[in-house]
Amino acid sequence: MRASLVALCALFAGCDSKATASDPSSAPRPEQKSKEYESCGASMHCADELRCFEQTCRRMARSTVGDYQAALGAQARTKGDFTAAIAAYTAALGHYDSEKVPLPPDIDCAYGGALAAARTNKDHAELGARVLHRCVLAVPAASALRHKALSELATLSDVGLDPLLLGGGKTADLYLTKGPVKPATDKLTVTVTGAPQPAKSMPAINDAIGQQKSSLVACWETYNAATKKDTMSVGIDVKMGYIPSEYDDVPGSWAVKFPASAAPAGTPEAAAEACARSVVEPALKGAKLAEGFTSRITITVK
Repeated sequence: MRASLVALCALFAGCDSKATASDPSSAPRPEQKSKEYESCGASMHCADELRCFEQTCRRMARSTVGDYQAALGAQARTKGDFTAAIAAYTAALGHYDSEKVPLPPDIDCAYGGALAAARTNKDHAELGARVLHRCVLAVPAASALRHKALSELATLSDVGLDPLLLGGGKTADLYLTKGPVKPATDKLTVTVTGAPQPAKSMPAINDAIGQQKSSLVACWETYNAATKKDTMSVGIDVKMGYIPSEYDDVPGSWAVKFPASAAPAGTPEAAAEACARSVVEPALKGAKLAEGFTSRITITVK
């Protein structure tokens, strides 16, 4: 067998008959080693300070407390509590800084995602764009972290992200320079429901409110700009009653009343209701309603 190996080597220049699988010379050269988050088969394939875990090169230097705070941030984001998520990730960054441990990109990427999720706050959106761009620059081109960061950045397009700023090799001063994208309104629909539903008057209510679509869409635009929500739903209490005439030879009349709103003042929901009331109340007063009822009329624009 040994003689066969030597004979084979003689046919090919550069064959080292002394080389074995465990020979150090078979290890990758430094410039060939995988960087952080790149694939690996063993730790010898990773750059210095990195180890191979689940076929991916990972760093060993971590802050346990910082990672715990990041875990809290991920949990809070899953629950939709973006304020708590951002606070937890900020604490994570603080622990890494105080322990003088370089911040791992995975935590920075998650922090940027939490900021982007809270994009109704312009400051959060702007900082989120910067952190996510920093994430994109720090991780390999084919990594899952980069793909996720780009998906998070795409959610900032409706608040004015200029994608050309992501093409540079360093972070920019500002990212939300294009202005918010105005939502399309031509496909919006207006639906009206009653609880309980007036038996005879609901068709007239639907018709009266339906004719005010353009005005209700204007209310939706204001609400959407304030909340970034695609659906505006407003409930208005309506009471219809018969008022007898003071004279025997004069018939009585039907009158519609609108009890005061119960929505908390100063909120986007209260503003949306006030806007819808300014449209709906005059429309229903002019409608032909001829039965007594008490109903909560809900107008939904989406």
